Amino acid sequence: MTPTPADVQRLTDADTARALRQNVQFLSLFLEPHSPSEIAASAGMAANLAHHHTRKLAGLGLLLEVGRDGGKVFYQLAAREFRVPLDLLPEGKGTVDIQGLSEGFSRAYERSWTLMHQGEEDVYGFGSGGHPVPLPSPPESPCLEAYPAHLDSLTLRLSSERYQRLVRALSALLTEAYTEGQTPEGKYCTLAVLGFQSEQETGRNHLSRNLNSFLGAD
Repeated sequence: MTPTPADVQRLTDADTARALRQNVQFLSLFLEPHSPSEIAASAGMAANLAHHHTRKLAGLGLLLEVGRDGGKVFYQLAAREFRVPLDLLPEGKGTVDIQGLSEGFSRAYERSWTLMHQGEEDVYGFGSGGHPVPLPSPPESPCLEAYPAHLDSLTLRLSSERYQRLVRALSALLTEAYTEGQTPEGKYCTLAVLGFQSEQETGRNHLSRNLNSFLGAD
């Protein structure tokens, strides 16, 4: 009998939870049944390495073997939702998330930089309450890739209430994008909202805006 993925699976083993955390992107490729060879290119790895990772994650119970066809073995996520008790991995999830985002953005930035037009600039603006930071403009030349790297960061003084309101509004944009659905012929891309309390010197009133984008003109 073919095993059926669960709706929710609660993890109780630290090694399994750690493997889940470290392989989220790879596991997401098995939302539907696939053989490791089929997802190797999307995972950015050789077929033999994809097979190795798949077997390891299946051994931990994160993937299920759901069928065979000749020499192909098909796997699928063991559950649509995994839940990990916070005390199971006390080192925290955020560190891994930030590391993954940083590495992914760095790779995208390097690709965009390689293709960037000569003469384009990074822009760093500074201001204060009496002299607002000037808002930099995106590059005016056409972008040279379909999914260029884009960074837009702002540091300013906010009340706790306004900070939370702004962060929730930004996250709502991601929710809106999710509910609109995916474009089948599109490429995978990552959009992130990052908010945190900056370590500014006491008594200073610095504002800053950093636009580091390769989007270019339409």
